[in-house]
Amino acid sequence: MNKRKLILISAIGILVILCLAVFLVLLGIRGEFAKYLEEKYSDRSFKIGFTKIDPIYGNFYAEVTCLDDATFFPISKSFNTKKINENYLQAKNQNQFNSKIKGIFESNDIENFIRSVTGSGEKHIESNGQYAQINIYLRDDAVEPILVIKKALNVLKNNNIMAEIIILTYEKDKHVYELRLSSDDYDLTEKEIVAKVRTIK
Repeated sequence: MNKRKLILISAIGILVILCLAVFLVLLGIRGEFAKYLEEKYSDRSFKIGFTKIDPIYGNFYAEVTCLDDATFFPISKSFNTKKINENYLQAKNQNQFNSKIKGIFESNDIENFIRSVTGSGEKHIESNGQYAQINIYLRDDAVEPILVIKKALNVLKNNNIMAEIIILTYEKDKHVYELRLSSDDYDLTEKEIVAKVRTIK
């Protein structure tokens, strides 16, 4: 066996050992994630993805799914502090806010004119229920967007949805328009709504 072949075999051997060491470290971190979640949320079951390394933010991380409520969220551990961070409750709360706001527009007569509806809140939905922000995107084929917006505001009002910010966006004549309202604006007339429209593109 010549020297070049011996060096190549040695290099491959070292690479294999390094890869195995990294794999074992990541497997160990995944075990730490599992233990952390089991201790903090003993009444919940979780599926943890393979641990990865984020050199930019200096941490190990994995994607997790709660098997009890299908909440998807990240979990991470810092290289330096060794602290584990996760946002299961925040992600679950976000899902509940989104699910509620989407649900009130289902089977509504303006549902076909709305592309998407999302919402978020800072406090738990069961304790407060007020939205920090609601985003409503109208479909491009909403022929009379102001009328649709007025009806959307009525839907929110009739369902007692309170929101600090309501952002409504639509496209017309190759331009993008936006309104920034709040639940205080539910009773605006169509003329008043038009006055608040601004072109963003």
